[in-house]
Order: sequence, then structure tokens, then C-alpha cells
Amino acid sequence: MAGPIYIFRCLVLDCVAAMGNAKSNIDTVHIKPISTKHIIGFFCAFVLIYVPLMVPWPGLALAAAYSKLYRTGVAFLFESLTPEGVVRFQPLSDVENDIRIIFYNRDQTGPVDKMLPVGHIDHNSRREGYIYAAFLTALILAGPIPWRRKGWALLWGMILIHAFIVLKLAIWITYGLNKEPLSIVVLSPFWNKALLLTIQVFASNLTFGLVVSVFIWVLVSFRREDWFKVLPSNRLIRPSV
Repeated sequence: MAGPIYIFRCLVLDCVAAMGNAKSNIDTVHIKPISTKHIIGFFCAFVLIYVPLMVPWPGLALAAAYSKLYRTGVAFLFESLTPEGVVRFQPLSDVENDIRIIFYNRDQTGPVDKMLPVGHIDHNSRREGYIYAAFLTALILAGPIPWRRKGWALLWGMILIHAFIVLKLAIWITYGLNKEPLSIVVLSPFWNKALLLTIQVFASNLTFGLVVSVFIWVLVSFRREDWFKVLPSNRLIRPSV
């Protein structure tokens, strides 16, 4: 673990600090390295926050509340997407999934003009949303920044991670509207293959979402001057003339 961290510090953070110093015309700076003690402390704090968010209690209770908010929010965004297509989000009592995304075609109705479902996708809000929100929350709260900044970082982090979650769901819904028998959004063979590739690499890949969470954490938590605290101490950074 120490190897990747050192490489990241040397290759990425040095460049960030160098550019920052050049812009602000800072004199030669001796930078203190991040210590193993700090890394271990951050990791322990992260585990102490993340594990309770994921274990049966209180994790499952929080996930259940999140599922209701998730279902309400996505229903507001996606229920009426096209003149022909309608999407409904129904709670689902299933071991693996908690939401059923049901697709309707307004032109296909049954008795008393009630729309008939023409397809569905089972969805897990815990896997597709809650895990990322919990992971990002633990990263932010365990981070080495003041609590006031953690509050703002948490606010902006939740906005950004849920924008990512909504984008993932939009891909799944596009897939549902495109496939038969609904076929309201008809894609060419090229774009259909592109959609399937996007689902495989982006929408159904849990690791990709965790990587996005880390980038959001860095974006909302750290300022330029914070990088000066984590670079190797034997480096000198001089402004360009």
C-alpha cells in the first residue's frame, strides 16, 4: 500500500504544488511529508465511520431510509420522460433488489384506460447509490481537515455523488426504453452497442463508482495549500521567473 501512496505523492501532488507556487510566486518551500502515523490514523477513522454505515445496524436502517428517499427523488426526475413512455418506481421485497423500475407505453392500455406494463428492471438502491454515499461520507469525515470544512465538503460531495448516481440510473432507464417490447427510444446498431458497453464499463461497475467517489472527495475536501503538507520533505519548489 505504501508504494502506490508514495508514487501518487511524488508524481501527482508535486505537480499540483509546483503549479500552485508558480502562480502565487511563493518563495522556496520546505514541505513536510505525510507520516505513516497520519495514514494509519486516517485509515482507522475511515473504518470506524464506514463500517457502522454498512453493518446490519444501523447500516440497514439507514439504507432503508435512503431507499425511500432515493425512490422519491428518481420518481420526480424520471417518471415522465417521453410523450409515449412512462416509468414507475415500485418498492420490491427481494433479497437482492429493493426497487422495480416498470416501463409503460401510453398507447398500450387495458380496462378503464389503465396503462399496461411492458417491461421492468429490478434495481438495488443500496448497491447503486447508498454504498457510494456512505463511502464518500466516511472519506470526508475521516479526512485531515477542520470540521467546518468537512461540513461544506459533505454538502458538495453529496450533490456531486448523487449527480453521478442519477447519471447511472439514466443509462439504465435508456436501456429499458430502448429494448423490446417497449422500444420507445430506438437506437441505431452502433449506439446500441455503445449503450451496452457503457452499461458494462460504467453503470454496472461498482469499482468505477468508488473511484469516482475518491475523486469527488479530493475535489471537495482539499485546497491548494493542503498539498504542501503531504509532499516529500526533501523536495524544494521554486517559482518560475
